Amino acid sequence: MNQKQKFIGISLVLFLLTNNLFASEILKKEISFFVDHTTKEVTGICNEVITEPVSIQLIGKTYTLKSPFLITVPVSKVSSGDEGRDSHIKEILGFPDFPNVLVKVEAVKFDATAGYTITGKLTIHGKTKEFSSSANLDSTDPNIILVEGKVIAKFSEYELENPSLLFMKAKDNIEIKYLFQIKVK
Repeated sequence: MNQKQKFIGISLVLFLLTNNLFASEILKKEISFFVDHTTKEVTGICNEVITEPVSIQLIGKTYTLKSPFLITVPVSKVSSGDEGRDSHIKEILGFPDFPNVLVKVEAVKFDATAGYTITGKLTIHGKTKEFSSSANLDSTDPNIILVEGKVIAKFSEYELENPSLLFMKAKDNIEIKYLFQIKVK
C-alpha cells in the first residue's frame, strides 16, 4: 500500500467517524394494514418485508437519513388470520399483476416541536402517491433504534375495490402501521 492509498484510507475513516455516518441492520420489520368496517375490523400483517440497506447519520442527538431506500411488502405474505379474507385482500391489491406494495422513503426530518417526519412515495396497485408520516423514534439502547408510525391511504386514491360485507362497504381509510428495529453498526 503506497502513501496515497494510506492517506485516502485514513481520511475516509476520519470522515466517517467525525460525521457519525452509520451503516445499519434492520433486526425487526413489520407492516400492518388496518381497515374499519361497520361489522368488523380487519388487520393484515406482513413480517416478511424486504428493505434496501439504510444509511443514517447522527447529528447531535437526532438521526437523519443519508440516502433514500425502498421497502417492499410482498402482497402474498400479508396475513389476516383468515385464508378466505387473505385471498380477497390479494385480489383487491391486484395480485399477481401487482405482487408488491412499495414504499420509497426519501427523507427523515426532525423538528423540536413536531418530532420526526418521514416522507416519500407509496405505491399500491400500480398507483404512486406521496406520503408524510409522523414517526416515533426510541433509542434507549445507543445501538438500537425503534421506529414506529403510520400512514393513512385511501381505497379511492389507489383505485382499489372498497371491500364490503352484507352490502356495507368498509371505510375509505387504510391505516398502514410500521415498526422497524434498526441496529446501528
